[in-house]
Amino acid sequence: MEAMRQRELAKEAEKKPMSIEDFDLMKVVGRGAFGKVLLVRKKEGKNSGHIYAMKILVKAHIIKNDQVENTKAEQHILKEINHPFIVRLRYAFQNADKLYLVMDYYPGGSMFYHLRKSKRFTEERTRLYMAQLLTALMHLHSKQIAYRDLKLENILMDPQGNIALTDFGLSKEGQTIEGAIRASQADHGV
Repeated sequence: MEAMRQRELAKEAEKKPMSIEDFDLMKVVGRGAFGKVLLVRKKEGKNSGHIYAMKILVKAHIIKNDQVENTKAEQHILKEINHPFIVRLRYAFQNADKLYLVMDYYPGGSMFYHLRKSKRFTEERTRLYMAQLLTALMHLHSKQIAYRDLKLENILMDPQGNIALTDFGLSKEGQTIEGAIRASQADHGV
């Protein structure tokens, strides 16, 4: 009887809207123009105890900087894409002031950090990273998503040395590669 009650309580907990209260906030791991990224631990229910990266975006900053469409696009892209070399969105929710995107955490840090630390990568390591990066970009292009913010800081590393592409705020959906190039050139007055 008690086991059945526990299952029913777990089902009810999964039905209630997720909030910041469902996570233990551990520490700040990054800051951006529109918010910050926290290391968090899920408290209860499915995946309890799991560590994630929570991107907290301040709605007022997004609106003030005319980034509403970009933010919506980022959330939609992350929700739709499932690829081993692209960061995975696990949960998304909001309150009156903030938007929360909870993603897999990559404790290896960014490629920028690793390159700065080691000064250069071996040819073998570089080939691995390039193959993984190109696989991720080809997957995005097959879904008509143009990733437009490629830089070392947006390539994260897992403990096994694999990469994951992150930060889709500048990405565009529904574009071929050629369309993305034309749009980018127009954005930069070319």
